[in-house]
Amino acid sequence: MHAMAVPDPTAASARPADPTAVLDDTTAGARIVRGGLVRGGGYVASTLLSFVGIVLLTNHLGVARFGTYQTVISLIVVVGAITDAGMGTLGLREYSQLHGGQRAQLMRQLLGLRLALTAAGVSVAVALALTLGYDGPLLLGTLLAGCGLVLTVVQTTLAIPLGASLRNEALTGLDLLRQILTVAAIALLVSAGSGVTALLGIPFAVGFVVVAATALLVRGAVPLVPAFQPRAWVALLRPALVFAMATTVGTVYTYGAQILTTVATSETQAGLFAVAFRVFIVTAAVPGLLVTVAFPLLSRAARDDHERLAYALQRLFEVTSVLGVGAVIGLVLGAPFVIDVMAPTEFAGSVTPLRILSLAMLSSFVLSTWGFALLSLHAHQAILRANLVTFVVSVIAVVILASLDGARGAAIGAAIGEVTLAVGYLLALITGDARFRPKIGRPIRAVVCAIPALGVLALGLPSAAALFLGLAVYAVLLVPAGAIPDELTHAVRDRLRRDGTAPSA
Repeated sequence: MHAMAVPDPTAASARPADPTAVLDDTTAGARIVRGGLVRGGGYVASTLLSFVGIVLLTNHLGVARFGTYQTVISLIVVVGAITDAGMGTLGLREYSQLHGGQRAQLMRQLLGLRLALTAAGVSVAVALALTLGYDGPLLLGTLLAGCGLVLTVVQTTLAIPLGASLRNEALTGLDLLRQILTVAAIALLVSAGSGVTALLGIPFAVGFVVVAATALLVRGAVPLVPAFQPRAWVALLRPALVFAMATTVGTVYTYGAQILTTVATSETQAGLFAVAFRVFIVTAAVPGLLVTVAFPLLSRAARDDHERLAYALQRLFEVTSVLGVGAVIGLVLGAPFVIDVMAPTEFAGSVTPLRILSLAMLSSFVLSTWGFALLSLHAHQAILRANLVTFVVSVIAVVILASLDGARGAAIGAAIGEVTLAVGYLLALITGDARFRPKIGRPIRAVVCAIPALGVLALGLPSAAALFLGLAVYAVLLVPAGAIPDELTHAVRDRLRRDGTAPSA
């Protein structure tokens, strides 16, 4: 029995069909590729919608107030990571590895535990906001954002069976629903002239709708009533403690860059960094989303077949490398265009910080694969060590460099942290098993393809034109260079062939 398993004497009531049986099927790989494409497409749509929201926010709030807004959001994210204790990700792993009634019991205990921890964390966040000197409206905004976090925790816990059974279309629909409602709420409040407090309350209002939609999708497949049994919670937390610490440290170092920048430099510089940081976070979330699609398969392979795991990791490394290089190209060439679209002219100073952060994007993309690999192997201590080292390096770098060079220095410090974490994860992975050592042939080809793409800068084109031309050059060169894994090209061709031959309605 796995460490997190909680025996359930009512196992006979479990559903007869195993919703995760698809993970052992020969079609699992193809399903993951298709699921990755669906989730990737959905994320692109969500990202475009989120940019609309950022445009509205930056124009409405201005540099200083947007910096304050983003700092509160970062505070809630950090508190959420601490109180989450990594249980969401571990829940997906355990659901993929457990059987029958153990799953139902796990889900009830997990929901109760995460609710209790998050509620406690929101209380701490409000107390911390009070300590930082926030006034009444900001304290209320922090509380509302925290309540939104509670609803998000409920929703992501209920959605675990969807991920474990590779129902990525449903997950994508929920993500899009959340983003559409969020942007609509931002537009409504901005048009009404609302302040930071009301805007911080949007996740709370949106959360109710998304939780209800998720509950409908998983009804009958997962218990909706949480269990509040502290003794069982201890059984869940004890083996997860090390990973929880790693997750906490990792999130603190990432979002702490924004908080430390606010302390180390002026409000204006913190606001300039906030916009660049927001774009970086949104872009860097792409690989985590894609690897999460494959995580149930990685977990099952880590339990049963390390050769299969090594094969899957290599393909994920190749895909994330190609995408990471593309992200570097896109942000280097398109930074002026992105900032100009997202924010008024007073945010022009965010262009250089964004370009600096983009140079770490390749590290951000590949470390997701290695991090999830370590997690699937239960290598919690290795994850913790890598995150602790990164935390120390990042804090020192951000504080010193932000105090010396404002937003640009903060961006350099954050980039140093990303590279440090990627190196730490890789060393931990290959030290544990040489079979997981990545082959760099295809990633090197992708880097070579990036050279002429980045050369577009020399043409002196407007940023938008340079962005699209550079990415087009990169995309055209990838296939003849052999940089794209065969499985991905075959999946795309098969999908296009089916779409092209499908009978019309």
